[in-house]
Amino acid sequence: MQPLYKCPFCQSNISTDDVSVATDLALCRSCDRTSAFSIISGSAEISLDILEKPPRSIKTEENFRGGKTIIYRKLSPILFFLIPFAAFWSGLSMYGIYGSQLIKGEFDLAASLFGLPFLFGTIIMLTAILFLLLGGWKITLSRGAGTVFVGVGSLGWTRYFTYDRETLVSMRATKVRVNNVYQKGILIRNGEADFVFGSTLKSDAKQFIAAAIIKEIGEVR
Repeated sequence: MQPLYKCPFCQSNISTDDVSVATDLALCRSCDRTSAFSIISGSAEISLDILEKPPRSIKTEENFRGGKTIIYRKLSPILFFLIPFAAFWSGLSMYGIYGSQLIKGEFDLAASLFGLPFLFGTIIMLTAILFLLLGGWKITLSRGAGTVFVGVGSLGWTRYFTYDRETLVSMRATKVRVNNVYQKGILIRNGEADFVFGSTLKSDAKQFIAAAIIKEIGEVR
């Protein structure tokens, strides 16, 4: 049979004769190492060719540490619904509960307490709108250290991972579902430690980021 997969260590072709789906193992005859079949099958979804033409939502730049920074930012169609809804729902509830008190110059404790869920809902919606308009993802790769930042400006959530010549990169299903379909995330495996991110990103963005990490690992080697 013709080889369909590549060894994640030496990039040599692995024949389907050397793959066992039942035991989730694949043997590379070139380097005599075994890998999880789920890893190499997920790796087969990643093509370095995408690096030649980045998706429109992706921007890359060199960082001061000699590595690369990948920035993902894309306006979501949900904004066309969320902004009008927030303006109507929040505007109506906030004016009716708190605005009327300000106009009358009177404080109504019962009404104010009743309005707290609407106030919190408004804050959550405005935060979501701000992120969808101005926020994004920033993946930084530099000398074996990586960060994944999600947020707006300097406000957000940062996660850290490491990579070296033994690191494996693949695509793996996560618990995140869209239209009842489990979404795949980018898997970075160091030994027994797995780091997964990006399940909510668009497919082409995930493919590009995974390919960029693989290329960076190749340069580390």
